[in-house]
Amino acid sequence: MPELLMISSHFIDHGGGLERVADDLARQLAEDDRFVVTLAAHGPAPARLGYGTLCLRASGMAERVTGLPLLFPHPTDLGALAKAVRKADVVVLHDNLYLANLIAQWVAQRRGIPTILIKHSGWVHSPSALMRIAQSIANRLVLGPSLRSATRCVAVTAAKRDSLSHLARGRNIEIIENGIDTSLFSIRNMERDIDVLFVGRFVDKKGIGLVERLAAQMPECRFLCAGFGPAAPDRGKHGNIDVVERPDPAEIARLYARARVVIVPAHSEGTPLVVPESLACGTPVIASRQAAHPDLPVAIALPIDLDWPDAIVLQWKAAIAVTLAEKTDPRSLHEAVNAHFSLAATTRRYTALIEEIIDAPHNHSPQRAMHPEASADNFASGAS
Repeated sequence: MPELLMISSHFIDHGGGLERVADDLARQLAEDDRFVVTLAAHGPAPARLGYGTLCLRASGMAERVTGLPLLFPHPTDLGALAKAVRKADVVVLHDNLYLANLIAQWVAQRRGIPTILIKHSGWVHSPSALMRIAQSIANRLVLGPSLRSATRCVAVTAAKRDSLSHLARGRNIEIIENGIDTSLFSIRNMERDIDVLFVGRFVDKKGIGLVERLAAQMPECRFLCAGFGPAAPDRGKHGNIDVVERPDPAEIARLYARARVVIVPAHSEGTPLVVPESLACGTPVIASRQAAHPDLPVAIALPIDLDWPDAIVLQWKAAIAVTLAEKTDPRSLHEAVNAHFSLAATTRRYTALIEEIIDAPHNHSPQRAMHPEASADNFASGAS
């Protein structure tokens, strides 16, 4: 049975959307019994996962301070990761923003092991000119070569694929949208006691700054923010804001079911999981134009400006007031998600892609290597 090594930033308990996607896909592929699945990620692995795990240690100090996914893995664990890569028939990388993922791709490439790179993230908005320059340099010197040297590339939205086109330089990038578990994210008979819900990382790119501005102008509404990050809303400053840190998927589903409206003011390339998950729970969504999806019935799609000028804040305030006053049909929202974000359909597409790569060994090594002068054997001996 082919061995599949998947590499993510963290395990699911970390609370991010990428980690939840990685967990869903690993579980689904393992249950299919066509592959032996191992997920390598940072942090301790939760129990009852249904797939094998490789736990990696890393310093996350930079991520805690900046909100950017900057992890520095333990040198000893890189040796274990290199050994796992050499045993795999296919390596699936959940993004290439992480050092461990880049090293695993490099080892796989030097060994002729095929890689599938799934791009979840794109440009990370930062108010700092220095950070923007650093991102541009990293895109050109590291992330672009990584994208072009993967055996196959996948983007989770069409907008994300388009944002990567200048780095891909003609490489084909397939689109496989993330599916969600509609047995978990479903309509429930719960009191709608949260007026406005925000779910996501507490960073500028996700639009967390809008919540405090809206809460100050809408004291009659109860706001709840679920997530984690360095820019958590100040609960002491506004009495109508509550915060739930790192809720698990089951708790997130309950929060959706309790909310009257979910806001998604994300400055990102394509639709985050929050949009289909909310709708699957029968909860209307107000989203930024970047986060809206053409096949999903968001209540309103609005412009964003992460400096949040008064005109933008007033648009969001008015949209919330209108949506709270309207009656929605929860069943129609749920059915719209079922038609476009099936976890089973997503898994079938990845299964077909993996099997296609395994059956075509001559396609394993791309023409352009990330570091053609390097040797995987030298790396492995130095890291282990």
